[in-house]
Amino acid sequence: MANCILCGQKVGLLDRKNYMFHGTVQTVCIGCTARLDSAAPQEREELLRQMLESPDLEDGERIRADLNTGKHCPACGGMLERRMRNFSIGADGYGGLTSLGLEQFEVDLYVCSKCRRVELYAAGPEEPLRTEQNDQVTCPVCGTRHSALCGCPTCAVQAAYAPRAARPEKKQSPEPAPAPEQEKHTFPWQKKKVPWEK
Repeated sequence: MANCILCGQKVGLLDRKNYMFHGTVQTVCIGCTARLDSAAPQEREELLRQMLESPDLEDGERIRADLNTGKHCPACGGMLERRMRNFSIGADGYGGLTSLGLEQFEVDLYVCSKCRRVELYAAGPEEPLRTEQNDQVTCPVCGTRHSALCGCPTCAVQAAYAPRAARPEKKQSPEPAPAPEQEKHTFPWQKKKVPWEK
């Protein structure tokens, strides 16, 4: 179950429509799809603004970063929106299989929201989104900062090199006796020969 990005109601698998919004697939209910299709241009702009502010917007941080780039159009001064990231252009001007062996350039494609002019800029490094996985924690024992996903590496190294007397003894269970060697032969010449056949 997913939520409609316009009205917020839960939408079942068969009652939903997929809507492409700034390069991402968003879930919209059938009623809101009809509203979007029949909306006048001004009403449609209002609905798109509601989509941007929706808590159910998937990949919202990336979409907002693409819209608020801080770059301005050299022709009219309008705000540029990033439409494609890491777009490959071959040295011959084409992309895809035609430029397989040629040098390629990675660019980001921007479109002006006012005059619809297209601009290409060199692709910048992808900025990782801050997640819980990237967070650092401080070890209460030694004070070392490390990833929250694993234990303290400094304490692990110190425990590995601690003398045996300082380590707590574990009960050692008797080792199981090795299994008798089982004969697994597939060909006659791989069988073990008896001493008088050697």
